This record gives sequence, structure tokens and C-alpha cells, in this order.
Amino acid sequence: MINQMKDWKIKLFRGRSPSSFFQKLAALVAIFLACFIVDMKFRGYSSERKEDDGSVSISCIGKVVGIDAARATGEPPSWTLPVDGQILTLRVLSGKYKGQEVLASNVFKGDYTDRVFKKGDRVYLSISSGAGLVLLGEYVRTTFLLYLAAVFMGLVVIIGGIKGVKTVAALVVSGVFIISVLIPMALRGYNPVWASILISSINTVLTFMLVGGTTRKSVAGILGTIGGLMMTALLASISSRILHFSGLDINFGFLELGRRLWMAKESAHWNFEGLLVSGMILGASGAMMDASMAVASAIEEVKKANPHLGIWRCIMAGLNVGKDEMGTMASTLIFAYIGADITLILTPMIQFGEAGRVMPLTKVINEEASSAEVVQALAGTIGLIMAIPITAFIAGFLIGRQPAPDAEMYAEPPRQAPTVKRLRSSMVIPVALLVITIGAHVTYIVTRHASAAQTGGAEEKTAVSEFVRARVIEKGEPISVPSPDPNAIKPAEDEILKARLLGGSFKGQEVLVQNVLDPNRMPLANVEVKPGDDVLLKVEGTDEGIGQVFMNNYSRDGFLIYLAALFVFLMVIVGRLQGIRTAIALGISIAIVFKVLIPLIMAGYNAVLVVIVVSGVIAFSSLIIITGFNRKAGSATIGILGGVVIASLIVLYADQRLHFTGISSSRTAVIAQFTVAENLDFRKILMAGIIMGLLGTAMDAAVVIASAVREVRRVNPGTPVIKLIRAGMNVGTDLLGTMSNTLIFAYMGLRIILLMTFAGTSMFAGSKLEIMSAETMSAEALRLLAGSIGLVLTIPITAVVASLWDRLTGFLGFASFGKA
Repeated sequence: MINQMKDWKIKLFRGRSPSSFFQKLAALVAIFLACFIVDMKFRGYSSERKEDDGSVSISCIGKVVGIDAARATGEPPSWTLPVDGQILTLRVLSGKYKGQEVLASNVFKGDYTDRVFKKGDRVYLSISSGAGLVLLGEYVRTTFLLYLAAVFMGLVVIIGGIKGVKTVAALVVSGVFIISVLIPMALRGYNPVWASILISSINTVLTFMLVGGTTRKSVAGILGTIGGLMMTALLASISSRILHFSGLDINFGFLELGRRLWMAKESAHWNFEGLLVSGMILGASGAMMDASMAVASAIEEVKKANPHLGIWRCIMAGLNVGKDEMGTMASTLIFAYIGADITLILTPMIQFGEAGRVMPLTKVINEEASSAEVVQALAGTIGLIMAIPITAFIAGFLIGRQPAPDAEMYAEPPRQAPTVKRLRSSMVIPVALLVITIGAHVTYIVTRHASAAQTGGAEEKTAVSEFVRARVIEKGEPISVPSPDPNAIKPAEDEILKARLLGGSFKGQEVLVQNVLDPNRMPLANVEVKPGDDVLLKVEGTDEGIGQVFMNNYSRDGFLIYLAALFVFLMVIVGRLQGIRTAIALGISIAIVFKVLIPLIMAGYNAVLVVIVVSGVIAFSSLIIITGFNRKAGSATIGILGGVVIASLIVLYADQRLHFTGISSSRTAVIAQFTVAENLDFRKILMAGIIMGLLGTAMDAAVVIASAVREVRRVNPGTPVIKLIRAGMNVGTDLLGTMSNTLIFAYMGLRIILLMTFAGTSMFAGSKLEIMSAETMSAEALRLLAGSIGLVLTIPITAVVASLWDRLTGFLGFASFGKA
């Protein structure tokens, strides 16, 4: 067995030219040299700012060289009262005072903001030349993340070879293109929706041409991606209008960014709703490139394995690969979106200080930020589903019509005649579509009449406080009232709405609710409705009757239900039986997340271990349901576990170096401050979210590669193992280029407002470099890089395991497993 492995290794690298090795070496040297130069520039960071009192504040970097952990003595200049904390001696590493040592106090407040420094830690300092004060800023996190990025690009080059070099180039081009073209266009007032479509389309062309060259495969991938983009743009725009999105429900760390932007003069002309939609389009474009490249690349490899295949057989091979990838994308979305903000789904289950008080899921899901995330996931996935058949048909036509050599070894496999079993299975599809339609409507009706209790318990009379959906019946004439804002230019309008409660303790009753529309407030704070609209009300009262009724928000979840039904509907139409299995796997995954994962975390179990184990269960069960109990599921699972375990180790190591607290957003801070639950470790919850997010990406890559290897083996059963490995690696290295774009586009799409804030306003005080070291930014960068490294390592593991599956199972005594 070992000798055979050595022979395959020799064959695998036979024929590689010396120039390829030197090109790799030159690329690696260039990457790490560029990283070193940037790091040296960061290490020399220093800036001066003139304060209002005439003193000069110098920002620089310091290194902790001494610590006094005793209680502070009250000596000037940095402290005045005895408090618990640390007295730090820091050596200044940059700027005017480089080489000097200064003292700073690190006061412990007894809450989540406390930091315990140790020798060797590097931190940003603010030194006041007038008062002699030294203030501690953020940890210096950029250096570690910079070299982690270099490791990722180095792995891409080592594994991908010349394609890897092109992938790195495509990644750089994509990032520069967005920052230097899309952001300036939006700042100059161009329609951000059309601008994002244009930029995404141009970037798609550049990426495919750079990674895949000017080939039929690239043309098919480009057209399939653009088709999916148009579908996503249409759905996102329609959803934004129906759900009354303002684009202002945005937070950055502890900052209410949307509110601040609405008040800032620099952003007065920004189209916030359009920017939200453009972010959805941009975020989905990378995933569509990934799907289109996977389908087109698989068709090319199948045609190479058997050049005699015609157009239709090539199309079917592409659809088979596309269906497999579509199936894993469902779980990918669950992992990615839950991992990105795991505290969001924890919130409805957390008990706060007031007894029995919680934040109901009904309220959370109807908020604009939560609804926008759901729309982004669904609209992007629907666009991806549509991109698969478009790419398969175009690639099948362009690649499949190429002439084939006359040889018996390339004879086209006979087509299977329709059987009774296949005919019966085709009847399942219309039944499934009918079930989806009825199920969506029933779910909508049940949800409409449900209520979410916020408080409970009583003494003599039962207190009721709940969020209830209501239908607006009548709308009174607006009455002008003075605005509470003393700087208001226009008066506010007070309108009285008559609404019928659709659920809750007082279902069916009609109520009057005051709705204040203030043009001086940001649009997010106003709920503009008309008769026939559904709204979310907060109703308070007792068992004797209704007390008070308050306007809360638009009722958005009904539309989201039908949008989710459309997603499943299209998945079944395109994927057929595979689509049905995917829907089942999706339902099971959601049930496991809410019934197993979240309760275990809430019970105080280690969030990192819980997420690794539960995510592994979800991944394996999803693969078994979607692909069946076969070699594809087995090899993909091993590849996924290999990439995820290594990436998880990187995340856990990075956590020690980056000094995360887990309190990286205002929502998490509120939970940490007011919850009565003492067993929640927010640092581990943050790490768990990062690990969960990278698992989905690894699943996607592994299944595509395992599926491509299976298709090559199917059309030419006599293909040697070495050629199977090369075919899997060819597909995998093609995916590297588009999947790197998937990650960077998803990241930038979600934070396009943040990018515009950096580029077009002076809102953030201090240097951009220190802001990049904030925990919120560093955690997102780690999520992006760890996921990318996990993806890169998943590719070779899956390709080798899928190709050697028969030999490995035979060697281990499981030859009967996964022969399909």
C-alpha cells in the first residue's frame, strides 16, 4: 500500500516543469516580502492630533515591559484614587517618543471591559504632551492577521500552482476593484443597485478570464453568474420595497452606525436603501461565481475523461454536480449566517434582569436588520440555484459539441431506458411542490395568529405583555404635533390607527393605536402604513381587558415565509429528488440548531466543543440525506473534517494571540450586562461562531470535488487513480479562484456601508489602523481568513480521499461501503 502511494506521488508530479516550481517560489517570496513591508509600515505607526486646549495628543504603539499588579497608589499623572488594576510600564515603539518608557494605569471596573495585560503585549497608546497622560487603546492585532493572510495566500499558491497565483491576483483585483471603483461610484451619487450589478459583472468577467482563461468554460461561467445576479437583484429590490427597508438599521461594534450616518452631513445624499440592496447583490455574486465555475469545470473534466460524450450528457453531468452543490449550500447558509451572529439566535432564549423578561423571536425577526439578513440569504441562494442550470446548459452546449476522436475506449455509455421506478419518482415532484405551497400558506396563517409573550406572572390578576400581529382597518386624519426634537424644522404628525388583533390573548378585538410620524427622525423610527397593512403591536393588559397598545414595527415575517417557500420551490424544480432531499436536510439542520445546539450553549457547556460536535453531525447527516450513503458522502466528510479541524486549531490559537473578549457588538454587550445567566462564556461563543461559519464553506468545496471525481469515474470507469486525483485537484483549484471571491464579496457586501463610512466621512475618531485592530473588525477578519484556510486545505484532502476511496475502504476492511 505504501509503495503504491509513493508510485502515485511520483506520477502525480511527473511532467511538472522547473519553471512552474520557480513561479511558485517567486510568488511565495513576493507575498511574504509584501507582508513584511506592510508590517514594517504598521509597526512605525504614529500620528499627532491637536486637542481643543492646545495640547498635542500623539498616537503610537507601546509594548508592555513591566507590570505592577498591586493597588494603585493615587500618584499622578495617570490615576488619583486607589483602585484595583495594573500599573503598566510600556516601551514606546514608534513615533516621537520611540525608545522611551512611560507609565499607564489599567483600571479594573469589574465588567466585560476589563483587560489583564501581560509582558510582551503590544497596544496602541495616546500620549498627551500637555497633561502627561498615557491612555491605553486597542491591542495591536493587525500584525497577526496580516501574516495569517500571507499564510492563506501561500497555501493557495502551493496547492493551486499557477492557478493559485492567478487566484491571489484575482483576489487582489476583486478587492481593489470594489474599493477603488464601486465605493467612489456610490459616493458620487450613482444608483448603487445598478453600480453593484455593473461592478459585479465586470469583476466576474475579470475573475473567470484570469483564473480560467479565455475558454468555453469561462464563457459559460460568466453568463451563468450574470443570470443569477439579475435574479438576486430583482428579488432583493422587490423585497426591500415590500418590507419597507430603510438601510439604516446598522451597527458597528458599540456604535449605532445607521443613526450616526443619517445625522452626518457627508452622507446626506446617500441612498441607504439602494446601498442595502447593492450589498445583497455584491455578497451573493461570489457564491454564484463559485457555483458556475464548479458546474463548468466539472463538465470540462467529464469531457476530458470521455471526449465522445455529447451535449446532453455533458449538460446532465453538470446538473448532477450543480445539484450536489445546491444541496450543500443550504447547510452552508445556516452555518455562515448563524456563525456570523450567533448571539442573535441566542437572544430570544436569554433571561434578563427582570424576572421572566425575554426578547421574543417574533420581535427579533421582524426587526429590519434581522429581516434583511434573511432576505440576503434567500435571494442570494435563489440566484445561485438559477445560475446552475443556466451554466450547465451553456457549458454543455459549448463544450459538449466539440468533436471527439474515434476510439472504442471513448465510447459513450449507453443511456438508461425509463423504468417504472424512475417514472414513479418523477411523480413525486408535483406532489412535493403542492406540499410546499400548502405548507407555506398554513405556516403563514399559524404565524399570523401567534403571539409572543414578553412578560408573565401575576399576583391577583394575570399580567399580559405580548407582541401581536394586527391588521390596520382605518387610518385617521393626521394631526400636527410639536416634535420632541428642539432643532426640528417640520412638525410631527400624530395619526390614530384602528387595527384588529390577529392573535394573542385578545385575538379578534379592535384597538386604537397612536402612530407618530416625525419627518425629523430617521426613517427607521417611523412606521408608515395604510389600511390593509399588517403591523406588529405590543399589547399590555390583564385578564380583565387591554390596557395599553404601542406601535412596534412592520410585520415582515409573513413575506419571509413565502420567500423561503419560493426558495424551496425552485430548489425542488431544479434539483428534482435531490432538491427534496436538500429541503429535508435543511429542515433537520434547523431543528438540530434550535433544539440541540442552542440549548446546550445556554446550559453552559463549552460552546466551541458543542459547535464542533453538533456541526459535524449536521454536516454528515446532511450529506447522507442529500447524496446518499456512498463514496461521495464518505470522502467529502473526511475532507470536511480535515479542513475544519485544522482551521479550528488556527482559530483557537488566534484567540490566544488576539485577546478577544467575545463582547464585540452592542447586542452582546447588552446581553452580558443585563442577563441573569452566569454560565455564558461570550469569548467561546464568538470562537464557536467563527468555526461554524467556516464549516459551511468546507462542505461546499468537498462535495463539489467528490462529485466531480465520481462523474469522471462514471463516464470512464477505467480512469487511473492518478488521473482522478488530478481531475479533483483541477476542479478544486478552479474553485479556489471563485471561492476566494465568495468570501471577500460576502464580507464586503455585508459591510458596504462601513466601507463607505471609512472612505466618505470623518465619523470615526482616531486612525483607521487602530480601528482595524478593534475586536469587531479583527473577529471578522479572522472569520474570513480561517474559513479561507480551511477551504484551501479541504481541497487536496477531498481529492485524494475521493480518488483512493475504493483502495482505502478495501484496506480498512470496509470495501462494501459506498460503492455507488
